[in-house]
Amino acid sequence: MTKASRWLLAGTAMLAASPALAQEQAAPAETSAYGNDIVVTAQRRESSLQETPISVTALGEQALQDLQIQRTADLQRVTPSLSVTQGTVDPTTLTIFMRGAGQNAGTWVGYESAVGLYIDDLYFASLTGANLDLADLERIEVLRGPQGTLYGRNTLTGAIKYVTKKPDGTTFGSLQAEAGAYDMVRLKGTVSTALSDDWAVLASGNFYDRDGYFSAPALDRDDYGKATEYGGRVALAYTGGGPFGLNASAFYSRAKNDGSVGLATDPVTLEPAASDPYTYVGPLDGYGDVETYGGDLTLSYDVGGATIKSITGVVRNEQDFLADTTAGQPTNTVDGPYALGFDRLESEAGRTQISQELQILGDAMGDTLHYIAGLYYFREKGHQGRSDYLLNLYQLMPQLVDMKTTSYAAYGQLTYDLTPTLSATAGLRYTHETKSVEGYQQNNLTTVPEDRTYGAIDATRKAKSWTPKFGLDWQATPDILAYASVSRGFQAGGFNYLALANPTNYENGFDPQTVWAYEVGLKTSFLDGRGHLNLAAYRNDFSDIQTNVIVAGSSLTQNAGTARVQGIEGEFSYSPLPGWNLFASGSYNDDTYRDIDPASSAASSGATRLPNVPHWQGSAGFSGRVPDEKLGDLLVGADYSYMGGKYLGGTNAPITYMPDYELVNAYLGWAPPVDSDIELRFSVANLLKEDYYVYGNVLGAYGIRSPGDPRTWKVSVRFSY
Repeated sequence: MTKASRWLLAGTAMLAASPALAQEQAAPAETSAYGNDIVVTAQRRESSLQETPISVTALGEQALQDLQIQRTADLQRVTPSLSVTQGTVDPTTLTIFMRGAGQNAGTWVGYESAVGLYIDDLYFASLTGANLDLADLERIEVLRGPQGTLYGRNTLTGAIKYVTKKPDGTTFGSLQAEAGAYDMVRLKGTVSTALSDDWAVLASGNFYDRDGYFSAPALDRDDYGKATEYGGRVALAYTGGGPFGLNASAFYSRAKNDGSVGLATDPVTLEPAASDPYTYVGPLDGYGDVETYGGDLTLSYDVGGATIKSITGVVRNEQDFLADTTAGQPTNTVDGPYALGFDRLESEAGRTQISQELQILGDAMGDTLHYIAGLYYFREKGHQGRSDYLLNLYQLMPQLVDMKTTSYAAYGQLTYDLTPTLSATAGLRYTHETKSVEGYQQNNLTTVPEDRTYGAIDATRKAKSWTPKFGLDWQATPDILAYASVSRGFQAGGFNYLALANPTNYENGFDPQTVWAYEVGLKTSFLDGRGHLNLAAYRNDFSDIQTNVIVAGSSLTQNAGTARVQGIEGEFSYSPLPGWNLFASGSYNDDTYRDIDPASSAASSGATRLPNVPHWQGSAGFSGRVPDEKLGDLLVGADYSYMGGKYLGGTNAPITYMPDYELVNAYLGWAPPVDSDIELRFSVANLLKEDYYVYGNVLGAYGIRSPGDPRTWKVSVRFSY
């Protein structure tokens, strides 16, 4: 793709705006379009996006639809400094990095991300099953920078928060049906109504089915990578008014797929086993099956000037998969041979988390002091059993481990209005965590079954941390907010759940990582609120930064020393006319090791780049609506995104380098001139058929690379009331 494509969308947006300018009347503006000033809860209380003194990307329901954001991994296209990819052993698992930190091993019980994942106020510790279709969402908020004071554990560099629709006593709902390339079918529906004067209910469901993109000659299949997902959610709310409030929900989801997909590749020459990147040359017919279910209950009571809340949550996650970790061998071909790759890996796991938070928030001193304080408890128990057949030689004895995590925290934050336009914030959180693991694992490699021996795994790690935050924000004018903050983030250490035949490596694990983060930002509105430009500059100074590396076939997490990641971010939106929206976002990030640990694999390999930190990242696009009372409204939109090159692995192995790529998506739709809210759309993703990779790894002499999605299309109809 030439450089001209980088300007394609900007020029298209200009041309597309021309006919709209000629319209004497236009459809009402969509308040949830990208970049609009919507209400967010990034600071655990409602506030305007433009008056919230932290870096937040907020995407309302309309923006999610226009940008074709169907699942969490799509968020990186429009969010500065965010890198999200799906796993290969399990496509429902996420790898999330933000501003320099994340986690590459989310499939394994016990591993947790440095970027917190929330549905409303419920924290999800596991990233397995988190990349499912998004249903009944009101908006998504991506919070950049440490959120340890208010959100707590594992928000070292940020958090992603899904805000669901709530029953409110009114009758509303929607139904969406889609069909598209690779026999894709998607159904989503939401309905909400009052049960009585005091109670309301909401129910939603979703179904998704798609053939795979891969040919698998050894399996005589041309649809490998098939995926099926379905789920539902029920919510109940007390709507009777008064000081008491209640919101409760229960949810269930299941995802079944063909497991690991990718192309066997020589890790040295980067020569693939087939010319078509959508080719699986392994002989193993893999599978993946993930179930996630749980519920939450939020009780609140207004005592006058303050609100007391109780937030209770339970989440259960179960996962089974079978995968060839390198999708065969680099010497395999389309016509054979079809030899197994590095590891035939089979796993069964489950984890259950329980969390309880007590919170009080309110205002005092004539509404000049705003406070929030709380207590938090989290407990998780899990197990994972695995069976490995390495290098077509070593049949390892089954491994089984049980893990437990317990976390306690207390926090508080005050914001005082020094003047009507200048406010100061100070917050502090104390966290204490205990992690333990016990089980057994083979502790040697031998081809003689009777010579195999077990080693015990039994270890405990404790960590504690204070995570403060200090900030100033100045509302210079009604349209300009300037802010500055200093905050500390913390993530506990853990165990190396992916160590192979080495209980010592398993138990030794890795230490906590911390970050001091410095940020200044500017949020501006112009042209009577039709335009917004938000800018931020940040510096993250990491200590004991955790990196994922491969050592003798084992995927280990190591503390690599100190590092600095710094950058600038910008987000722009402008509505030239009601119903039309232009937007752009971008970031530049610079990463460097400041004092690398000489004993780390990153040092011994000569690594100079941190994982998942692209230097450049950006997007631009438009959405529009041309109204016609007789023929109906024409809907049109497109977006362009650029992802700079980045390494996925901590040793900077060449196969883990993902070259830069560009994607263009577009849609054309029609809303008929009827009283009901109906829309029909034809959408195309990866319009220009960009070839790109999203995953690469090396295990011994074997490598694997996985391509991104090919060009796809879909036809959709949506009805809402």
